[in-house]
Amino acid sequence: MAIEVKKNNFTTLSKAEIDKIRDQYVRGVDKWRRMYMGLSSSLKKYEDGIVYIEIENTEKVASSDFKTAEAIVQSWVGFSKELRQARGWVVYFHKTNVPTGFTISFNDPNNKDILENFVNQMNVKKELQLVNIFSGIFN
Repeated sequence: MAIEVKKNNFTTLSKAEIDKIRDQYVRGVDKWRRMYMGLSSSLKKYEDGIVYIEIENTEKVASSDFKTAEAIVQSWVGFSKELRQARGWVVYFHKTNVPTGFTISFNDPNNKDILENFVNQMNVKKELQLVNIFSGIFN
């Protein structure tokens, strides 16, 4: 993976590199939060050593607070070697009115109703409301 080094010795990743990291993270880690917590995160950019993440949160399990932001950033940085040299981070929390994911048991006799309910929820016009912005510096 090519990493551009700027004059100030902090790194910046290209959109293609960001997309690759994001896709791997979603399939490996974030899918669990999407299905069980109603929370999804997305790496938006890595510029001058700063990690930028957007989080959509139903707020049914986790709060849109500093503690949640910090935990998710640590997860991203721990997952991706390209982000481990980051010097700081910024997280944007958006409250969402639609589910971020779901699970369904094929042994459940009511799964048709559950699936129908989920489809109805997904057909609602998605609304995002910016509720918090947090930032931090890595030691």
